[in-house]
Amino acid sequence: MFLDMTIKRNEGLIKSAIDFHRNGDIKPNSYILDIDAIRSNATKLAKKAEELNIKLYMMTKQIGRNPEVAKVIAESGIEKAVAVDPWEAIRLAEAGIKLGNVGHLVQIPTNMIKQILFYKPEVITVFTVEKAKEISEEAINLGMKQDILLKVVGSKDMIYEGQVGGFKEEELIKKAKEIKMLQGVNIVGVTAFPCFLYTCNENQIQPTENANTAIRCANKLSEELDIDIKQINTPSANTIASLPLLKEIGGTHGEPGHALTGTTPLHGNNVLEEIPAMIYLSEISHCFEDKAYVYGGGFYRRSRLKKAMVGTDFKAMKENILEAEEVSPESIDYYGTLKIGEKKASVGDTVIYSFRTQIFVTRSEVVLVEGIQKDEPRIIGVYDSFGNKLR
Repeated sequence: MFLDMTIKRNEGLIKSAIDFHRNGDIKPNSYILDIDAIRSNATKLAKKAEELNIKLYMMTKQIGRNPEVAKVIAESGIEKAVAVDPWEAIRLAEAGIKLGNVGHLVQIPTNMIKQILFYKPEVITVFTVEKAKEISEEAINLGMKQDILLKVVGSKDMIYEGQVGGFKEEELIKKAKEIKMLQGVNIVGVTAFPCFLYTCNENQIQPTENANTAIRCANKLSEELDIDIKQINTPSANTIASLPLLKEIGGTHGEPGHALTGTTPLHGNNVLEEIPAMIYLSEISHCFEDKAYVYGGGFYRRSRLKKAMVGTDFKAMKENILEAEEVSPESIDYYGTLKIGEKKASVGDTVIYSFRTQIFVTRSEVVLVEGIQKDEPRIIGVYDSFGNKLR
């Protein structure tokens, strides 16, 4: 999906990865992150958000909850993180990263609320009155009051399978009244997901009905319950190119993730301010009936991968790009498949992909490389897909 753009805009990342693999410094099934490029992307995002008076939380699930990368992003101006689940929140908080939003996609389990509150997140997103009550009780026990966001859902909203939940718009005021009675929490805003999506036909990011729902619900809470709305959090596809749209619809907060690595769908076909900063490296295991089989473990089912570079040096690999077959959802990705055709593939060859991914759901290693943009690449750490340092 992003291979052509990565070759065009960050060939140093690819060259470095190939050299490290050929020298035995990087194993197959590894994601390689260009720290310099991520730092630059984060700095540009932070600057644009400041210009628009928007606040940003970094999303790190797509880069494997990596604490070292999170520190780089925080130093670049996006200081707080949104955690896709409480385990990510704990991993980042233990590394010293400030928490912005916890609970949006995955609610905090009952017996983990106390620990999350200990890290003092800016806001916690809740789907139900019951969860708000649990948080309130723990907050009171800790002598604090926790700001919360209500995840809102309209009748026409699009919700991904596996992410269903929230306050129905028609029940919002009734439920919010109940929550307002709780002594340990304070409603400060709303959120929904996804609020923006890329459309292939128009080649642009556009607001969804979910975004409209979030704005309507925020206004209802303000007008009918006199709630001081401090945050209208409108995540998904938050990149420099789309932040003005977030501002235009009335959003106050965004949660860039793929923008940090230059891998939102918009980046696949457009030269944007963020540059590609992540590739996937593997190796040819074997060939069978005109297909090459690549060591797997890091393929993502929504990646839209199309092709890969194969060979032993960058110049030759640019001319030897093989068509990829996506792994069926019914199968474990022990191997990835490439069609050889008139191209070349040999056992042991390096394979470079660049596609949309979520590292935290893979079993890959994550290799952090600094100095690529100065032509002085060096590996500064190798991590697992959950952000634990391996070596």
